[in-house]
Amino acid sequence: MKRILLWLGGIFLGLLVVVAAVMGYLAYLGSPLDASSKAYVDESVKAITSAWSKEELLKRASPQLQQVIKEEELGRLFAKLSQLGKLQEYEGSKGDANISLTIQAGKVITASYIASARFDKGPAQVTVRLIQNDGRWQILQFYVNSPIFLQ
Repeated sequence: MKRILLWLGGIFLGLLVVVAAVMGYLAYLGSPLDASSKAYVDESVKAITSAWSKEELLKRASPQLQQVIKEEELGRLFAKLSQLGKLQEYEGSKGDANISLTIQAGKVITASYIASARFDKGPAQVTVRLIQNDGRWQILQFYVNSPIFLQ
């Protein structure tokens, strides 16, 4: 019985060491990913919202976003968003990057941010989800929420 408990204790300790090593590795990778994804979001949101440019969104769109986006819907969306007016002040973004490991896709790196900005007609929050494809950040989702749309 004592021998079985020693084996189980050893296996459990080994699993703890592996989990701690993986967590340490992910934390080591996480900081640079947070910095690069935040810089990408800040630059992208300013470029897209400063003139409400669907072209700026499309050139940053991930293949996943390009598959579901319809040109005519995008035109209507940006016509609606342009009602906010010109970008007056970009107040920055908050969020972070995440690494997930899956059997189907392997390592998937994503990031989620909420950016705040003020426009001619009022404030807005821009929610952006990114995905890293071939080492490059790309936009996976782009949402704009503003109280002026509730009026």
